[in-house]
Amino acid sequence: MHQLRKALAVVIASMGLAQSSAYAADSYLGGTMTNITSTPAGLMIMLDSGVPTNCTGTGYGWMLIPEANKTMIATALTMWVTGQRGVVVYTNGYNGQSFCVINQFDPN
Repeated sequence: MHQLRKALAVVIASMGLAQSSAYAADSYLGGTMTNITSTPAGLMIMLDSGVPTNCTGTGYGWMLIPEANKTMIATALTMWVTGQRGVVVYTNGYNGQSFCVINQFDPN
């Protein structure tokens, strides 16, 4: 009986984790940086995995790290130069201007 309770607790906990990660996946995505470019608005990156769901409509898969977020830009550029390109990006979503805005840049 004790083992059954443990197994049931694990199943219930797993279901809760699966639900929360499905919701979070709309605004984040992991992948490998495949391209970068700079604009007056900031640094733009592309991932091999595309864009998060909330960025649907983004032209060519570009996502923007705004110029004001200098630490994120420095991190992305350092990773690019050193060849460490695996990242997870968290986004605010498509802004209607051909790109998606990144609000957190997490080296993988």
